[in-house]
Amino acid sequence: MIDEDVPTILQEFVQPRVISQDMLMNLIIDQGPKGEAGKLFYEDGIKFDETKEIRIEFLNILKIDHLWVVPNLVKLKLSNNIIEKIENLDYLVNLKELDLSFNRISIIENLHNLTKLEILLLFNNEISTVQGIDSLFNLTIFSIGNNVITDWDHVMYLRKFKKLQSLNMHGNPCTEKDGYLEYVFAFIPQLIYYQYKMITNEQRDAAIEKHYRALCTLQEKEAKEDEELLAQKQYEEKLAYHTSAFVEYLDGELFYQMFADDKEGKDLSMVNEDTQNAYEEYKINFTAISQELCEIGLAENEKRKNEIDIFTDCVNKGKTASQDRGRVIVNGVLEKKSNILSTIKQLLKKLVGDVDSATLDDITQKAHQLSEDFNDMVIDAWTKLMSIEVELHEQMEDVNEVLRINLSDMVDAFLQSIRGYFSQLRNSESEYHDTINGVILYFLSGLDDDAKVPVHMLNLCEDKDTLNYNLTNSHEKHLQVLDAREDLMLNRIRNWLEEYSGQLVKNENERNNHQILEISHFADSQQQEFLHLLQQLNLNVDDSEVILALGSEII
Repeated sequence: MIDEDVPTILQEFVQPRVISQDMLMNLIIDQGPKGEAGKLFYEDGIKFDETKEIRIEFLNILKIDHLWVVPNLVKLKLSNNIIEKIENLDYLVNLKELDLSFNRISIIENLHNLTKLEILLLFNNEISTVQGIDSLFNLTIFSIGNNVITDWDHVMYLRKFKKLQSLNMHGNPCTEKDGYLEYVFAFIPQLIYYQYKMITNEQRDAAIEKHYRALCTLQEKEAKEDEELLAQKQYEEKLAYHTSAFVEYLDGELFYQMFADDKEGKDLSMVNEDTQNAYEEYKINFTAISQELCEIGLAENEKRKNEIDIFTDCVNKGKTASQDRGRVIVNGVLEKKSNILSTIKQLLKKLVGDVDSATLDDITQKAHQLSEDFNDMVIDAWTKLMSIEVELHEQMEDVNEVLRINLSDMVDAFLQSIRGYFSQLRNSESEYHDTINGVILYFLSGLDDDAKVPVHMLNLCEDKDTLNYNLTNSHEKHLQVLDAREDLMLNRIRNWLEEYSGQLVKNENERNNHQILEISHFADSQQQEFLHLLQQLNLNVDDSEVILALGSEII
């Protein structure tokens, strides 16, 4: 859409221009509120961060720039310029509407950060391919008419934008081919409007009927792809969950990892039916042990999480209780400060006109006492707040240590279980090694003297030494995989415990130091503010002790 009422001030620019900060400032002022509302809006200067909408139209803009100063834009109009490249929009992550119509853009690009974009208008440009909008999942209205798009590939591309309701392709060469509209209506079923006109049920039904077979084939393909994507997503989620529990690949894949780089071992398992049976039995036994360890690891992970949740709940309650106690003290200081200042203000009223020395001395003495009372009150508040913080810090250290001990006990018990299960896995591997060795030797001994070892077995078991070498090599490879997996698991758990415990201590020390600074800053700021307020009350007495007393014992 083109605004008919274009500000005359903007029509003066005729030379190619680049968006600048000064230009943005002038546009914000020109397009912003006027009158009293404008005065209020601009009283603290131009509020770039608060600008939600801006029109930069009919200005011969050649290059998009400086829009990072308005990061909270929701609506941006850049139509009717001479822009050749979409760029420098990365910071506009809140943008919902972008109008780049009537420019010279040839490629749709650099929009990947605009994930909230709902309306994209690219009417009357030089675009030949619909691309570069993959991350615009919220796209609802898309206008790209009057460009130079010739093929129909964009239809399948736009099919994946499930929120797309309105499309305008009018004026592109592709729309002149027979059957284009039916193709669009059939393969972009989420569309409600085309060229800003509602698609009728009759139009949609006719399109579906025309492309029925192709649609069925496509839907079957998409259903299969969706199933595969879902399966992949579930696998990745499961893997991430298992990894967090340190038991990734222990639910069956570890067995196959042992044979991944062991071609000879795999070949030896296929010598005859007996070796194949031995291999299958080994796989069943090994997988059962590995699966049991995996389930124990997941259960232990839940126990650790529950322990941490209980700790977190306890810590939050302790912090909240301390904050509540501190808030009462702080509010008390603020209330008493207000009362003291009110009293001092009443005393000052007595200094109007001629005041005898006795009255002046009396007022000075009372003011001095009030300032000392306030100073004592701040010191007392500081002491109480520090006492609360010291108490909380000691409690936090105790609770942190209890958690560390509890987690250490859990981890130690889990580590012992891991060692036990990997010992079982190694025993299972050794039993398989002995079994496969015996089976193959028995097989070879059954061959007639004149019979030769089958060709495919010559490199595996031509003689006893060759067989022994290949079996031993396979066995050692399997043990190396098991040892490496056990070491990785043990080290990761130990490192997690050490890092987690260390982070607890670090976080608490940082919190404690920050809180101490906050308390000291509060006390100091209250005294400084009290002095400043007294000075504003124009406490002009000859006895300067009233002022000096307030500056003593600053914390």
